[in-house]
Amino acid sequence: MNSEPRPRSALVIALEWAAVVLLVGGVAGYIFWKPLDPMGDPQAARALALVQTHPARSAPSIRQAIDDVMRANRTADRSPSIGDWAVRPDDQAGERDSYRVRVVVRLPGDQKGRWIEWEYLWTVRLSPPTVMPLSRPAVEVMP
Repeated sequence: MNSEPRPRSALVIALEWAAVVLLVGGVAGYIFWKPLDPMGDPQAARALALVQTHPARSAPSIRQAIDDVMRANRTADRSPSIGDWAVRPDDQAGERDSYRVRVVVRLPGDQKGRWIEWEYLWTVRLSPPTVMPLSRPAVEVMP
């Protein structure tokens, strides 16, 4: 019996290295492009708070207005869902104190198995504090 291990082919070694590179690249890409953690950046947290506490058309705040939309669209067999609130620096504005705040709401459609997604999107400037809607659903909740 031969106790020496069989040499691996060059193709197997290349595939192993490709898998390692893809894994490391995927982790680095996720870390680099993931949404900004609002609690890690005080200015991003302030931008999120400005949007959520801004007065709405049908409720005392935007956050409460979106919660009302969720409650109104709940059915016995399907319930709506809301995504995470995401805050990113607004690169298009060219200002350091400008952020984009986004949340996606998924509501049951008129037919079983169909869903409607609403994207609420705002631009927030911290100085002076202003909240500007960028999407139609965001415009509809603003006063």
